[in-house]
Amino acid sequence: MRFLVISPTPSHPANAGNRQRIQALLRGLRRFGHGIDFCFIAREAVAEEDLAAMRGAWDEVILLPHDRAAERRSLGEVYGIDDWFQPPAAAALAQLAAERHYDAVLVEYVFLSKALEYFPETTLKVIDSHDVFSGRQERLRALGLPPAFFYTTPAEEGRGLDRADLVLAIQDEERAQLEEITRAAVVTLGFVPDPLPDAAPRREGGGSGVAGYLGSANPINQAALKAFLRALDLDAVAREGGRIRIGGGAGQATAGLEGPLEVAGPVAEAAPFYAGLDLALNPHQGGTGLKIKSVEALAHGCPLIGTADALLGLEPEEPFHAAADAAALAPALHRFLAEPAFRERVAEGSRRLFHRYAATVGRQMGILRSPAALRLALDRPRVLLVTDLPFWEEKLGNHARICEMLRVGREWLDFDLLVLRSLSPAERAAARRVVGGRGRVFSFRDYALPGVAWIESSPLLKGFERRHFARVFFAALEAHLAAHPCEAVILEYIRLSYLRHARGLPRLTVLDTHDVMSLRAENFAHFGLDHHLQISVQEELAIMDSFALVLAIQAAEHRFLADALPGRALYLPHSLPHRCRHDAGRPARRVAFVGGDSPMNRDGLRWFLEQVWPCFHGHEAELHVAGGVCASLGAAAATAGRVVLHGAVADLDRFLDAADIGINPVFYGGGLKIKTVEYLCRGLPAVVTQEAVHGIEGGEPGAYRLARSRRDFVAELHLLLTDTTVRQQCSEAAYRLGRRQFSRAVSGQALRSLADLARAERREAAAA
Repeated sequence: MRFLVISPTPSHPANAGNRQRIQALLRGLRRFGHGIDFCFIAREAVAEEDLAAMRGAWDEVILLPHDRAAERRSLGEVYGIDDWFQPPAAAALAQLAAERHYDAVLVEYVFLSKALEYFPETTLKVIDSHDVFSGRQERLRALGLPPAFFYTTPAEEGRGLDRADLVLAIQDEERAQLEEITRAAVVTLGFVPDPLPDAAPRREGGGSGVAGYLGSANPINQAALKAFLRALDLDAVAREGGRIRIGGGAGQATAGLEGPLEVAGPVAEAAPFYAGLDLALNPHQGGTGLKIKSVEALAHGCPLIGTADALLGLEPEEPFHAAADAAALAPALHRFLAEPAFRERVAEGSRRLFHRYAATVGRQMGILRSPAALRLALDRPRVLLVTDLPFWEEKLGNHARICEMLRVGREWLDFDLLVLRSLSPAERAAARRVVGGRGRVFSFRDYALPGVAWIESSPLLKGFERRHFARVFFAALEAHLAAHPCEAVILEYIRLSYLRHARGLPRLTVLDTHDVMSLRAENFAHFGLDHHLQISVQEELAIMDSFALVLAIQAAEHRFLADALPGRALYLPHSLPHRCRHDAGRPARRVAFVGGDSPMNRDGLRWFLEQVWPCFHGHEAELHVAGGVCASLGAAAATAGRVVLHGAVADLDRFLDAADIGINPVFYGGGLKIKTVEYLCRGLPAVVTQEAVHGIEGGEPGAYRLARSRRDFVAELHLLLTDTTVRQQCSEAAYRLGRRQFSRAVSGQALRSLADLARAERREAAAA
């Protein structure tokens, strides 16, 4: 294939993250045998020797002028998407498109996307996004920095992205954001320096004392580095034999500070700098994108500690890769200097992280290998999800499950949504954001009311299905399938299983169980309670047996279904995006619980308020409760004292970020407890019952404090409230367990498998 690459940034020298990204991407294309013409819109100055290097690297370099003084914000406080695309470039690109044939045009940055309009529809059009530019000015101001570079609105950014066939996001969380605003296919393509070093360099003599940071003088780097250095006890660093070496313009951040600081100045080659370090630091705060300096340090074999922002997109599993901010990272450096075992853990964790990430990027790069691979990336299977839940409200655990499945799956699948309830315009818009710009949202009310459905006189319906049958929903699904064919259908919960008989269903029918309801009903009965769905194990398995695939949300249920339905049970756990680790070093004052108004939550929390919480009278801790469960706790909370009922919270992350300890006292239920997963994935120390961790397996000791009785619950909560060391150990173990079992990398494996099955069904249907 012949590529035209249009960039406002030179590819050489590779002395900045965006240039390294461009070089690695284009060299990858060259390895696949593609030709590359590099059209440089000269927004940045470039020296003659660097221009010569570009000409040596690519088939042809085309220079176009650019006047930075002419850049204006056409939308008042923000830029319009085309404000940096100037007439000289437009004229030159129009002539280029008329004179030459390119198989693909790749534009670096969305603000040059108008260039794609000059090329014919037969040309593949790609945008390498680098970053999310809508709302960027607010993110910078939140850091105390003035807006810089390009920033725009979601509507303008979406308009630019829509000009492409394919958009490359540099990390998954940005992919998820971009998917909400564009109809283009968005895929993640990370970054690994090219070529990779053959072996990790080592500083002569080894040691543990030299920590380093390599970065430019941009304000974001300097602000983060200053915050980190000021949080350190520099005298203690010196006493521990430590030194901090800073390369590049970021050394300006050391002004006014004294201690074991070495300002290295400009760094021509990264390899010697990292070879002289025992530890790399990245205290980055805020922003989006992928932090190239983190990947660069790891690629050079250097152990790394950093903030969650610094490792965004790498899916880290270790707590020393997920500090909440620059100041919270400081204790990790002191610990590295003082503890040999911790140094080994950082080194091994950094090696594992890099090799896992490099393998992921290698797989991602494969979509650009050939025209066939690109067609596969663009021609995604369409899957219809059918539900009666308002999951876009994200108020309950089952809401979170569906939203997360859609957000992760959008990288490989295009989703349609048929909602078995009325939808207001606002609800349609909210649902549309979750299914993404390529998705479509329908209500059963979009279809005419039916007469008697043919299935009602058929013996096909099981007894359970007859009890839950709804004629209007069945008819709406048949009408929808006739108008909008798809490669797969996912039904949410077995109560909708009667829809499996609808005419027009594809062969790939999928049941998302959430729970094995017969087992859940037995669990309720054990405590003398009636479950709202009554079904026997035999009937439930007989219904499941008619589906091509059954999704299990947790490990124990997956084993049960895999034994009963060989080859048709797929483990799709709930997942959460990368989060910073909870700061367990602060005093513990705030105990938290979050949950919907379910009988499990009501009964568990009432038991806690009556049996456990009174033991903490005189302690200054407070219990903070969020979610629908608050509606039924008024009197119990008032009697217990020191209980704050928040009700439904608009920002659950903010609520949990303020917590010091989590609790989950539920003692019946089934399925997977999403709140427990939330605690684990953010490293929030928690006291939980056996039921609260049902289906969460393979964890290291100490990831949560398990209470099997009232006495246990009191003792474990008291320990977490009073013992900082235990709280820290629990936090670290929780974070590792959460990220290994419930990251998007784990759920993504299952959803890629679903996409592969849908493609196979489409091929077989086309061949028939």
